[in-house]
Amino acid sequence: MKITVLGFYGPFPAPYGATSGYIVEDEDTHILLDCGSGVISRYQRYYDLNELKHVILSHLHSDHMSDMLVLRYALDILRARGTVNDPVNVYCPATPENVLEELKFKDVFKIHTINEETVLNIGEIEISFKKMNHPVETYAVKMKKGDKIFVYSADTVYTEELIALAEGADLLLCDGNFLTGMQGPHMTAAEAAEIAKKAGCKKLILTHLSPLISIKDYYDEAKKVFENTEIARDFEVYVI
Repeated sequence: MKITVLGFYGPFPAPYGATSGYIVEDEDTHILLDCGSGVISRYQRYYDLNELKHVILSHLHSDHMSDMLVLRYALDILRARGTVNDPVNVYCPATPENVLEELKFKDVFKIHTINEETVLNIGEIEISFKKMNHPVETYAVKMKKGDKIFVYSADTVYTEELIALAEGADLLLCDGNFLTGMQGPHMTAAEAAEIAKKAGCKKLILTHLSPLISIKDYYDEAKKVFENTEIARDFEVYVI
């Protein structure tokens, strides 16, 4: 599997940045994982929009799905021109209902709601979900192919549920929006590193970073806890 970072900021981007969005690729399959502001423009560096078949939204906060509202217009126009025929499969939580309703636009998306019982098989990737602790219904995502495991935390406070999900992961892409002493619905960099350490992960990538906090401060805090830590960067590619 190959993971490409399209955007890593949250809850809003720095200049020239984008919020949460990643491409997961394996052989002839690719999946767009979250679709925050600026992501659709960056996605098109790699694929035409008529190649998009699968989108997973960890939750329906704007910094993880706002570009879906732009994508719906693009797909409607492409369908009218005959370059897109089938709706794009979108896998997402059922709530908040008012946000989910925004995605039901001229049937350009085929909506599949997810929960902890959901298991997807897209290409050769098996995908499962674990509910996290966040103000709206939110799911961490585990992708597995053979003995290779990729886990994306989505947004959450520190939770033992994520440790269990990420056990032995080759790559943990983890919310580390805060630094120690800050409080809110996200983990600190140190807490993300603690998750990676306890789960026995091989590599930690910190993501969902605030543009108001120094990248060095994030890195220094996490590195003290978990040695093999990196910071998400625009267009960086990770292969597992």
